[in-house]
Order: sequence, then C-alpha cells, then structure tokens
Amino acid sequence: MRDRAAQPTGSIAFETVLQQSNPGQTGDTVREAVRDEAAWTALWAKLREGTALPEEPPVVDFRTDMVIAAAMETPGCVAKVTIRKIVQESGGLAVDLLEAPPAPNCVCITSERPLHIVRLPRAEGPVRFDVERGQTSC
Repeated sequence: MRDRAAQPTGSIAFETVLQQSNPGQTGDTVREAVRDEAAWTALWAKLREGTALPEEPPVVDFRTDMVIAAAMETPGCVAKVTIRKIVQESGGLAVDLLEAPPAPNCVCITSERPLHIVRLPRAEGPVRFDVERGQTSC
C-alpha cells in the first residue's frame, strides 16, 4: 500500500487495493476507472474468475473515492502491471501504467495474469492510460 501523503508533487495520492499475479487465470487487457458500486461489483467478478480472490470486492466508499484497475492479457509466463502515478489534467486524469511482460527467454510451466487495483479520491472526467512497456525477468 502507498501512503497518500508520500506522492510526488503534482500527483494524486492513491492506495493499492490489490497487486498480484493470478496463476492460471485467463483474460483480456483491463484499463478501467470505476465510480460506482455496480460497476465495481461487475469488474471484480470479471477479475476474480478462476482465482482464489474472495467473492465480495474490497469495500470502497464511492461517494468520496473511486477505483482504477489495470490487468494485462494473460501472458505465457511471469509478468507484472504497475500503476506508477496518477495526475490530474485539464478535465480528467492521466494514469502512468507500466506493463512488463515476460522476457523472451522465459520458460514457465503455468501462466499468470497480473493486475493492479488502486483507490483514490473521486475525480470526474475521462481517464487516459499512458502505457510504458517493460520486461519481467524470469
């Protein structure tokens, strides 16, 4: 978890709700901002399919907070996705996202689907994801 007071200047403070890789899970790329309970419940159900995550999503007070979630399409091996920074822009938010698929030399027995979910103060407007591609070592 990140300390909301320790964010760089110009950034919006956020707190990690969950960051992990789910072994054997399949799924598409997810980059979503959630501002209500119904959308959060639906997204959580999609993100927990085939995992040991609890049926009920973590509690979020959508009157004051919102959620941003990112998950990579299931790679053939180890990978990581990280929301590094969120910045308020004119009319919306910009999310700095690092997606790090496995290095080309990786050989794995099972695939893992990485995800990162954060909670932050509610903000209106569109959310843009600026994605940088990295690489996860074996």
